[in-house]
Amino acid sequence: MNRFYILFILLVTLAVRPGYSQNLTDVVRWSTLDYAGTARTLGAGSSFGAMGGDFSVININPAGIADYRISEFTFTPSLRSSKTDAYFVKDLAANTITKGTRLGLDNIGFVVAKNPGSNWTSSNFAIGYSRTADLQRKLYVEGDVPGSITRYFSEQANGRIPDELDDFIAYPAYNTGAIFDFDDDNYYETDFDNYDGAVRRSQNISQKGGVNELSLAWAGEYKNDLSMGISIGVPFSTYEEEKTYNESDAGDDIPAFNSLQYSERLTTTGVGFNFKAGFRYRIAQRIRLAGAFHSPTWNKYTDDYSSSMTYSYNDGENKEYSYDSPDGTFEYRITSPWRAIGSLGTTFTAGDLVGFVNADVEYLDYTNASYNGTAYDNSNEEQQWTNLVNNDIQRKLGTATNLRLGGEIGYRNLRLRGGYSWERTAFNADDFYNNKVSFGLGFREDNFFFDLGFRTAFYSEGYNPYVVLDSDLDPLVNIKTTRSRAALTLGFKF
Repeated sequence: MNRFYILFILLVTLAVRPGYSQNLTDVVRWSTLDYAGTARTLGAGSSFGAMGGDFSVININPAGIADYRISEFTFTPSLRSSKTDAYFVKDLAANTITKGTRLGLDNIGFVVAKNPGSNWTSSNFAIGYSRTADLQRKLYVEGDVPGSITRYFSEQANGRIPDELDDFIAYPAYNTGAIFDFDDDNYYETDFDNYDGAVRRSQNISQKGGVNELSLAWAGEYKNDLSMGISIGVPFSTYEEEKTYNESDAGDDIPAFNSLQYSERLTTTGVGFNFKAGFRYRIAQRIRLAGAFHSPTWNKYTDDYSSSMTYSYNDGENKEYSYDSPDGTFEYRITSPWRAIGSLGTTFTAGDLVGFVNADVEYLDYTNASYNGTAYDNSNEEQQWTNLVNNDIQRKLGTATNLRLGGEIGYRNLRLRGGYSWERTAFNADDFYNNKVSFGLGFREDNFFFDLGFRTAFYSEGYNPYVVLDSDLDPLVNIKTTRSRAALTLGFKF
């Protein structure tokens, strides 16, 4: 596999299965997280595993909550933007750029700090909300590429009588005339069967949503050297996607065919449960060694899906037919992989200068993820599909070792931060790392502080609007996405 086909290699692609279905894409989508909740953590590259005193550690290593000596409230709004550069591999000249921007809320956190005395120097509780994944993106691609989506429709229909065709893909195509069965043999023809030239096509995709996690944590510090912490997380997931795919006969080269439009709408909601546990130990005066374990997240999702199709052709006169599918509701479960994080950090003081440097190494095995569609539908078809998706997890996903580096330097009330991270794709055929660059600044008083954080992330991936049996006719799209994020945290100590 080409090294830039990463992360969501079949992003929003429907699998070769009748009707809409959950697939490997869903597993990867809901298993990919972002730890930056506050602007301080964002500016330091989300590298905080051996540090503390910031609410975002509740999602990295909850032992860091033990560093608080007074209670604190934080609030973090953000501005997120994306720029997507997309082009068909077989039409390099057709390059399109799409941009999008939105406001969001990344964090609300509350920490209650207590000093119980004796050997425990702190016993703290924390509760709050963090944005742990962002799925916003807009994409548009256009070009002249051989093949047609009608081949995909016919492959979905082949071997079935019209009454057996699924409601979302094959039947809309049959109802509008995009596929037809002149021989009554349950194998379907298209207007493109005798045409092997290029077809003008485009697709517009709008995605929004993400994962917001509600967390409750306890952490304590024992004899100033050992910190321990545990947290419980309840993630709430939302995702909305609209896709509109078009084909047209721009050169009037295809007999009968004029144009088609195929639209899909998906809304996903989900809720889950996880826990995290961590420790931190002072191995020297200013050196801290830390580790954390993140359990799998056990999620339940509900998909609401519909599609529509319009097909125009000429058989002596121009005709156009449209069809709207019924609304489909699908319930399923996904268990994300467990994670382990090892951290090493050091603090320093030089006159009026203070700061820290931290390194986090995260390990996760995506093959530990699982899909279950039989909890709500125990049909033979759903059992077979569950087995197929889980087999895909074992064959196509692999392990990932992610590295995050970050640091902070302060002079009196001012703080400067920077960070860098490498995060590996979930797919075992790829060895490419996504790159994220961060920086930030802050100002701190005794009872009030504010932080600004900035991050730019670079992703590359491959995408197919549809997949057919002859892979040479897949309209592969190369996508380069730049995601930028600016966050402001306001904090109050009391």
